Amino acid sequence: MVLTTAVKSAVSILVAGTMLVAGAQSVQAAPRDLQQVRLQVQDLQAQAESATERFNEAQGRLKGIEGDLAGLEGKVALQKRKLGEISGAVDDLARATYTSGGIDTSLQVLLADDPGQFLAQAAALDQVAHAQSASLRQTQTARLRLAQAEAELKQRQDVAQGVRNEMKAAKQEADGRLADAERVLAGLESSERARIAELAAAERKAALATAASTSQQLNQSSQSRPSRPSGPSGPSAGGGGYSGGGRAAAAVRYALAQVGDRYVAAATGPSSFDCSGLTMSAWRQAGISLPHYSYSQYRATRRIPLSQAQPGDLVFYFGGSVHHVGMYIGNGKMVHAANPGDGVIISDVLGPWYNRYFTGVGRLAG
Repeated sequence: MVLTTAVKSAVSILVAGTMLVAGAQSVQAAPRDLQQVRLQVQDLQAQAESATERFNEAQGRLKGIEGDLAGLEGKVALQKRKLGEISGAVDDLARATYTSGGIDTSLQVLLADDPGQFLAQAAALDQVAHAQSASLRQTQTARLRLAQAEAELKQRQDVAQGVRNEMKAAKQEADGRLADAERVLAGLESSERARIAELAAAERKAALATAASTSQQLNQSSQSRPSRPSGPSGPSAGGGGYSGGGRAAAAVRYALAQVGDRYVAAATGPSSFDCSGLTMSAWRQAGISLPHYSYSQYRATRRIPLSQAQPGDLVFYFGGSVHHVGMYIGNGKMVHAANPGDGVIISDVLGPWYNRYFTGVGRLAG
């Protein structure tokens, strides 16, 4: 899904860096009214992201349906070819019958003078009748099979079009919510926009610093401790930084390396991501396949308390619908593709906005 340049520019000015991360505490907080505006725009961003995740889910379904369509189109082509071959044989038989003489074949048999000739022609006539009957049955069967294949193809084509309509509606909704955010921005004074941009720059700088320090901890821990490829490892939410290795280390290392990259709906890298695209790509580096849909990732993991969260675990938001996901990195923080304004950032799992929508933590099996 491609977002308009105007909408992305508007939101990037207003919403970039909504969550204050480690190292940004020295930046003076925005006035209360600006904070309210930021929260309002984040709500609009969340609605847009929900639509984006619906787009991702529909896109995944469409890929499967398109695979079915390719097979069905091949089936229809095969049945058409078979029908053509059978029809050609029937046409040849009809032409042979037509050119055999002006008198009806059965009458020719009855008029035969020689008894032997009569018996031979009668046997030949019986064979011709059987051949004609078999050809007609084959033609009818081929036509029936072709009609069935075409009906099945049409049904799947209709389903595919329905999914495309879902994707179109989801895109329109996402663009609409971001346009709403642009209108909120238009109501701000230039000085207010400048203040928000200042906060955003400080928060991005802090996020990059946190990513660098966490990556350094990761590398040091991987060198000093044996890797445990059986799955994610590390301290709890109340502990220190990352101290595990193995596949979780590879996933976290990849996700941290993307801090500062852009958020683009339906993107999975290498330089832009949406929320589920980032977590999917990160765990793919560790050899684990995840669907590009936050709710499906939620279902692919087992629930654990936040107090037991380990780096590499996935953090989910927005209740039963689950349309946002990030990756836990330790110290109560996560790395995630937040929105078109923030891009890939580091936030507190229970920060001043996300705590309202926190759903739970999920751990991959293995």
